Amino acid sequence: MQEQNQTTIDVCTSLFWHLSDKGLGPSEVNRLVKDVFCILQDGGTFTVGFINHQLHSMGWTGHIIDEDAIELVLTILKNEFEYSVSTHTVH
Repeated sequence: MQEQNQTTIDVCTSLFWHLSDKGLGPSEVNRLVKDVFCILQDGGTFTVGFINHQLHSMGWTGHIIDEDAIELVLTILKNEFEYSVSTHTVH
């Protein structure tokens, strides 16, 4: 359990630094994770472009989520909320 907590802390830290480079503060990163969860919670097939489109409709500007950020968010959702995610890479 301690190892999972440390992993989640590391992932959250990485996500914060990644998104702070895009101008987001801690409260905005928290809100972004919640908004991404709202988009994904009912399941389905999603692309980074689709997630950004949905975030835009929720008031976010620009392409805030990239492949690295979504991987970090999905790891947090999996570790902390046992959210099951299957990912597929398309070339």
